[in-house]
Amino acid sequence: MIFNMFRVKSATKSLTSLLIALGFLVITLSSCDAKKSDKAGGSYVKPSLNYKGQTRKGHVRKKVSTDKNAMKNQNRSRYYYQTRGKYRRKKK
Repeated sequence: MIFNMFRVKSATKSLTSLLIALGFLVITLSSCDAKKSDKAGGSYVKPSLNYKGQTRKGHVRKKVSTDKNAMKNQNRSRYYYQTRGKYRRKKK
């Protein structure tokens, strides 16, 4: 009888530890991002050779810049290239 009581206690301990492990696994998997890397953003640039014959490593180019000044630089560049021809024509 005492032997059976220990068997029940060990079974409940293993069941409890199994439930805790299963709960931890569910929490861990639910917190992960399920996106594929293709949909997450960016495009892969293949390794290539430059004009000197040196190799460039392949890398992933991000779709959106993470630089804090990206929008300011983009607007400055757009203004420069849209108005450059106008100012050059005035001088002639």
